[in-house]
Amino acid sequence: MRLLASLATAFALLTGFAATASAQPGWASNEPIVEASLVSDMAVVAPGDTFYLGFRQVMPEGWHTYWRNPGDNGLPPEVRWEVPAGVTMGEFEWPAPIELPLADTILDYGYHDEVVLPLPVELDADFAGSELIITGHASWLVCEIICVPEEGTLTLTLPVGDQSGRDETGYWYIQAALDSVPQPVTGLDARLGFGETAVVLELEGGDFSAVAPEWHDLTFFPYDGALIEHAAEQRAERGDGLARLLLTRGYRADPQLATARGGVLRYTLGSGAGAREQAIEIWAEPDPDMVLPATAGVADNGPAAVVAPGLIGLLLLAFGGGLILNLMPCVFPILSIKVLQFVEGAHDDPHRVHRHALFFLAGVIMSFVALAAVLVGLREFGLPVGWGFQLQVPVVVAGLTLLLFAIGLNLLGVFEIGTSLQGVGGGLSEKPGAQGAFFTGVLAVIVAAPCVGPLAAGALGLALTQPAVIVLLVAAAMGAGLAAPFVLVSFIPALQAFMPKPGRWMEQFKQFLAFPMFASVLWLSWVLVIQSGPSGLLLLGIGLLALSLAIWARKQKHLAWTVIAVLSLLTGLGATLAIARLPAATNAPNLSGGEEAWSRERVAELRANGQPVFIDVTAAWCVTCQVNKLGALSDPAVKEAFERYGVVEMRADWTNRNDEIAAMIAEHGQAGVPLYLVYPANGGPARVLPSVLTRDIVINALAEAAG
Repeated sequence: MRLLASLATAFALLTGFAATASAQPGWASNEPIVEASLVSDMAVVAPGDTFYLGFRQVMPEGWHTYWRNPGDNGLPPEVRWEVPAGVTMGEFEWPAPIELPLADTILDYGYHDEVVLPLPVELDADFAGSELIITGHASWLVCEIICVPEEGTLTLTLPVGDQSGRDETGYWYIQAALDSVPQPVTGLDARLGFGETAVVLELEGGDFSAVAPEWHDLTFFPYDGALIEHAAEQRAERGDGLARLLLTRGYRADPQLATARGGVLRYTLGSGAGAREQAIEIWAEPDPDMVLPATAGVADNGPAAVVAPGLIGLLLLAFGGGLILNLMPCVFPILSIKVLQFVEGAHDDPHRVHRHALFFLAGVIMSFVALAAVLVGLREFGLPVGWGFQLQVPVVVAGLTLLLFAIGLNLLGVFEIGTSLQGVGGGLSEKPGAQGAFFTGVLAVIVAAPCVGPLAAGALGLALTQPAVIVLLVAAAMGAGLAAPFVLVSFIPALQAFMPKPGRWMEQFKQFLAFPMFASVLWLSWVLVIQSGPSGLLLLGIGLLALSLAIWARKQKHLAWTVIAVLSLLTGLGATLAIARLPAATNAPNLSGGEEAWSRERVAELRANGQPVFIDVTAAWCVTCQVNKLGALSDPAVKEAFERYGVVEMRADWTNRNDEIAAMIAEHGQAGVPLYLVYPANGGPARVLPSVLTRDIVINALAEAAG
């Protein structure tokens, strides 16, 4: 019972820390932040009318929502309309956005205070109803330093009569919004040129002709979020009756895509009291023959501002993600050992306990930063990579399998390393406890990193698009979050009082922990079969056999057995390294009933046919993915919802390296798997579901997608 009590205490502490990290003043009470409503420019509508509806958002001071291209972060508002037959809903018309700097290297586009997004509504001439009921199922993201997703169902009822009548309040709301929607102008020619690192926008005619009034503060807001780096300097030049805007090229800008790129151009004409700000819509045709000016290499903006409030918010998000990582199923086998280490040392010398906690913290943070540094290096070489990439390498999976197998044998007492549980993963110096704590932290990160849980997915996804220093800081913050509960318990004596006294039960619990290790060995062996086929499993079996023989032989008191132990270890090492030479398994993914294999072409085909699509981006080494697969996604009610709503279920398997899937993950602002995307039947961007699924989350998303 004391063991159960101690485990319950540890779990309560962890969940309490996670709740504290996620709670924020002002919205924890579940009160909506944004006041959302529908307005109409007509109080009465008549059959055959075309009128305007507006989606109105009122935000508290300091909060903002997003434009159609949110910039480096965020999501634009979405509304799924429910209207009677004979009513046609148009598309939103977007007022000109403002810049919303989050840090020196992060810039968003959106709105603050209040915004109305107008859209036309057409009523058929033979519409026979006496009233028109329009319902909008809206979702949006509202941000300050933190971001909060919100949603709501909005309804507007309008009487239908022989003659339409204006709604004065709604009319002026919508008219003000339409007046701020940028419109194209005649006589203006726009062209795009692409350099190695720059995009050049050339403007000729209109307000930029030789005889035009003076213009300044020229800024371009692209519709395409991947065209430019939003936060980089935009530098304007004049000359020869035209204007040039020098922009930093986005990481996915493709000069081979011979289509016009649209956006909003904002500038100021004149100066002083007579100055007026202009915002127009432009469509720029790619010009492969453009001669780029010598100054097209946009100046460096300098180092990132690591103390900007926006960056602090990003680090807090990463820290919270690390906290929640303690509760993810893939981390249990390693962190349960750490819990037992703290039970063993909680009533020992306080200085020793503090030292062990700090060594564990150092091991976790250094390992997270090292993984992030490798990711940054691969990114600089142009390789699409994502978090958890290490388990896409079969030889790493095999090595980790052997390590966990050895730890399991150690826990059962087959052999000993060090003088206590602190020696697990240690025994590397005269102070095995501290060194063991450090390497327990390293091992925890290797196993935990592929689990991208809530909060961590958004923080990592955003960080991986930023300069190296931000990526490394976010990784360090995640590591600090993962280690925080153990460090906190070590330094607060009042919490240590809840720890049970060491005793004989610890030896039994220590041996019990061997079985989660062996379960992890089975899981990783399954992953290796998917990656390298039966040959990989055979070589892994040789490695496990050789390791077992080496451990047994080393315990025999004879030189010959020592030689056999060394030869066995070399044999196991050779078998493990040979896995790296095996070709990747080419078997098609093991799809369940109704699933299709993912491809961009197939998704485009289904969307062109007006079918909703659900994409499960998964990997065999992602434990959270498997928990969702066996839980919410296998629920009979969810399966029935897929059939009822006609949603096509697709799987993108990222167990082995796949650059196309890695690019898709990055396109949706994520760092790794699991990733769940739902494309609505009526078009529009994909909705990203949470990393941890429930039956209701999936069913509601499918219903909304099907309309």
